[in-house]
Amino acid sequence: MLNPDSPVPLYHQICEQLQSRIREGVYLPGHMIPPETELAKSYGVGRPTVRQAMDLLVQRGLIQRKRGAGTFVKEPSPQIDLFSLAGTSQAFSTRGVPTQKKVIVPLKKKTVTGDVANPFHGKPAFAISRLTVARDEPVLLEDIYLDPDLFAGIDDMDLGDKSLSRVVSERFYLTPSDGTQQFQVEPLNEQRASLLGMSPLDPILVVRRLLNFPKAPGAVYSVLFCRTDRFAFTQTIKHQK
Repeated sequence: MLNPDSPVPLYHQICEQLQSRIREGVYLPGHMIPPETELAKSYGVGRPTVRQAMDLLVQRGLIQRKRGAGTFVKEPSPQIDLFSLAGTSQAFSTRGVPTQKKVIVPLKKKTVTGDVANPFHGKPAFAISRLTVARDEPVLLEDIYLDPDLFAGIDDMDLGDKSLSRVVSERFYLTPSDGTQQFQVEPLNEQRASLLGMSPLDPILVVRRLLNFPKAPGAVYSVLFCRTDRFAFTQTIKHQK
């Protein structure tokens, strides 16, 4: 039932109720949602109100419209444990999702400016920007910064489509001990929006990640722009003994 006296708009109430039915399995993946006219009659509201609710469910990635067929519950997005210490390539590979990496800004040593949250701000660091493409769609943009002393010589390597975590392990014999991550939802600028196939100012999940190595804390810093409409990015939580 809807509460017309609630400050929550009716379309949002309908959206939440339909979302609960999807989560509870009342509407299963691949099954059709009742037509808007039927839902409007059921909820006692106008069709435009129902359409707003459906639009919101589409934005949340829970349903999809098929022209001439109806509206259907989407299959759950593959879960990618993007935030494991194994690295992004391994995270996709573990789920059987092949990816390609495109270098946007080649690796080079520079003095970091702009982002004051970057621990290398005002200092020299190796920097590289790469775009991850999965299933022919851009899904992840990474700006990565590395300690120039710990990773001396990495600028002579052709990283290309290689896993950075594997290069760090196999060429420098280093494994991160731990790290910290900060999560925010931020609007995209025009350049990043274009690379990710999104619209400028679209909100996106931004992860700022700092990796610590034995005797080298904060040696790798990265900013990840993650398309959550294509993959459900997760994080593994382990019990600390």
